[in-house]
Amino acid sequence: MKFDPDSDSLPKRSELPDIPGAPKGAAWFWGKDDELGRLNLLTPRRRLAAAKLIESGETINLDWPLNLPNPPAFGREPFEWKVKSLGPGGNDDIYHMNSQSGSQWDGFRHVSMPKGDGNVIFYNDLTQEEIMNTTRCGIQAWADHGIVGRGVLIDYWSYAQQNNKVYDPNETHPISLTELLQCAKSQGTHFQYGDILMIRTGWIDEYGKLDEAGRAGIAKGGVFDHKFVGVEVSEEMVDFLHDNYFAAVAADSPAFESWPTPYEWNHHLYLLPRWGCPIGEMWDFEKLARVCKEKGRYHFFFVSSPANAPGGVGSHPNATAVF
Repeated sequence: MKFDPDSDSLPKRSELPDIPGAPKGAAWFWGKDDELGRLNLLTPRRRLAAAKLIESGETINLDWPLNLPNPPAFGREPFEWKVKSLGPGGNDDIYHMNSQSGSQWDGFRHVSMPKGDGNVIFYNDLTQEEIMNTTRCGIQAWADHGIVGRGVLIDYWSYAQQNNKVYDPNETHPISLTELLQCAKSQGTHFQYGDILMIRTGWIDEYGKLDEAGRAGIAKGGVFDHKFVGVEVSEEMVDFLHDNYFAAVAADSPAFESWPTPYEWNHHLYLLPRWGCPIGEMWDFEKLARVCKEKGRYHFFFVSSPANAPGGVGSHPNATAVF
């Protein structure tokens, strides 16, 4: 079976047929050589429809500065930058960075899942050996295709404050599916196949209020010592994320899902290796939220140009919303 990316009627998660030799719940239905996953949903028809959302031409950058957060979460390397003088003629930049340390796309080479035979597998049957020896399913495929379509912001942080749902974004706080849908309803937001779903949790807003010691404090410890707000890890949320056929998802928090998770699984294990759905993390939605509120609409034209790095695992998003 091969999915038609331009279809507006695709199987729900409960209707997915099993793929021989693939882990349960895998949705590798875009072709055996596919490297785009749900980015296939960004068809010319949907891109043209999204372009019609441009009215004022106002653009909003969604990338956080490359040197934030500092220090990075999960023990990752901080961004390093220096100016290299070329003498009287000018200067160059020298960057040293981990693509996962700040605003980022998680690519298909980032997270694996158990295959069931004691081994692990990545999206579309990609193996670790291939990752080390080929460029298959690298971020260059996204760069070549482009990530262009209809962006949708769910401004949950504003909704929570307006409805006295007080929480600390630097504590484990799961945003339930019910709350997410209530927020969408309050905004007048409806979802379409191929949407790039963005969720403002308040993490970056609160990060901006921390002093140096506070920023260092939330970055301490191992992976499971960190605590962040994010969407709840539940079967209901998995169904929502699958059945709406988002082309990609993103949040302003470091892990998209609430962290740490209460189970041995998380949404990364579904979105990336099973479905081929890109995940954006630590995106800056502060100005975007203000403009959406001013204009009374939370959908917009969206474009992202990932780094054209053959075999790349992830990338800074180079993401822009256009109104």
